[in-house]
Amino acid sequence: MKRRQIVSAWVVALIAIGVAAVVLAVPGHHSTKATAPSSAAAYMPEPGNGEGEQFGAMDTYWNDRLTYPTGHFNPAWLRAAKAQDARIASRRPRVGQSGASWTSLGPRPERMTGCTNCYDYGFTEGRINAMVVDPTTTTQGSIVAYAATVGGGVWKTTNCCSNSTSWSVTTDDPLISTLAIDTLSIDPQSHNTVFAGTGDLNYGSFSMGSQGILKSAEFP
Repeated sequence: MKRRQIVSAWVVALIAIGVAAVVLAVPGHHSTKATAPSSAAAYMPEPGNGEGEQFGAMDTYWNDRLTYPTGHFNPAWLRAAKAQDARIASRRPRVGQSGASWTSLGPRPERMTGCTNCYDYGFTEGRINAMVVDPTTTTQGSIVAYAATVGGGVWKTTNCCSNSTSWSVTTDDPLISTLAIDTLSIDPQSHNTVFAGTGDLNYGSFSMGSQGILKSAEFP
């Protein structure tokens, strides 16, 4: 009796295996097992239509832009810069802070007529890259500060900080080859001496070349 049960079990198992094999062999049957998608072929421009030259020019442009002046680029630099940026405290206004909490310090908008046949932008203000305050001046209304502008050089005020603050430009000199200022620093040993880093790297628009660091004569 026991032997007959064992034989019957083997017969049932063999029948089940056979049925499964037939089902898998039926056309149109789809296995539930996921298959890895085939990798798409890389796009290659067709010869003779100008695409190759265009892509080559773009590659050269971005290579020069990202590797200047050494010709070398390491992606780890971007990751390190991102990590460093994350450690810098945000200076953005707090959520809910209204515009009424801000005071416009200027320089006041000036009429930009441009050049002959150029677009008239009307009243404009230049972009401010940096601002430093003379730490020896602390009385409201007589604080000395300097502003670094993209195309207007270094501006100075001696009556900061209210809506009547006035500014004067300090870099209108033909010997200065660029008025694009990116950063400012006051000499800690002589507060009347200012260092200005020239140039303006702007990936979203025009970038201005650098001519190194400018050092002011002592401002009166």
